Amino acid sequence: MPLTTMCSKNVLRPIYITALLIGPLLDVQGQGCSDAGVCTAGPIGEVTLHTDSSTTAEPRHFARLTFSYAIGERSTTILQVVPEVSIGATERLSFQVKVPSISVSGDLGSNSGLGDPVLTASYQFIRKDQERLDGLVGVKLNSGDANTQLDGRPLPMPYQTSLGTTDLLLGISYRWKRWSAAVAYQHVLVQDNRNGFFPSSWAGSADSTAAAGYFGSLLLERANDAVVRAQYAVPLGRLILQPGLLAIMHLGEDTQLNSADLTQRVAISGSEGLTLNLTVDARYKLSDSWAIEAAYGSPLVVREVRPDGLTRAMVLNLGLRYSF
Repeated sequence: MPLTTMCSKNVLRPIYITALLIGPLLDVQGQGCSDAGVCTAGPIGEVTLHTDSSTTAEPRHFARLTFSYAIGERSTTILQVVPEVSIGATERLSFQVKVPSISVSGDLGSNSGLGDPVLTASYQFIRKDQERLDGLVGVKLNSGDANTQLDGRPLPMPYQTSLGTTDLLLGISYRWKRWSAAVAYQHVLVQDNRNGFFPSSWAGSADSTAAAGYFGSLLLERANDAVVRAQYAVPLGRLILQPGLLAIMHLGEDTQLNSADLTQRVAISGSEGLTLNLTVDARYKLSDSWAIEAAYGSPLVVREVRPDGLTRAMVLNLGLRYSF
């Protein structure tokens, strides 16, 4: 499609409407909105294409490019570019892969690199016009050991582009008419985090005061996550808005090495518990093949301690999707 057509006033008007609807939410303040991988994997959290009766068959494949802006721990800025491809092997079986590129900047410096790739397979057990049941299995791979340093000093987890773990992803997503719900589980298979940060490791530095404000994560080992998501689709012509709630339960306390005794691993008190997020997704169909997507998330309830660096005061995504 020519760019002149895509950028016409008729196309941009619904985007302005979406921005006006989502914009007021940007004032929401919070301390944690974590997604370790499974929350948006495969069909979980997808904006519904057909919310009412339709005879148009959904394309089996799609490619998507998403740009993400987020505010993290101590107002760190996290930028991501996420290419994603989904290939339908059959009408019911699909395979998805996405590989983010991440750039982080904050009061301790900056870092950029490849994020953790996510590979999933999904199967539609129920495939009807107004009802759909998908199952998902996948893996999140670690792209590094989460121990990038700056001038010989280990950066805390909010600056790392990898969690340093390999995780199993499992999930079920159900849609009925305009309602959708999902349950998912993320299980750590391999703990390969080599992060060396603890606040006193920056002692003597001009940034020691700022470093003291970050959670310690010395050879961090993450616990597993359980996810519950509920959404409701609101069609407005070619525009679909999908508000919802996303609950992430960190199922145990994370652990790290005791910086005073490196032979001892200690639990990080307060690192388990619930994060509850308000989410709003949107999709505007430019044509049968092209669509513009947007998503916003911000926390309502947070865990007390978040050493994995996944704290988000807000996340705002904008993407372009091509179905074929």
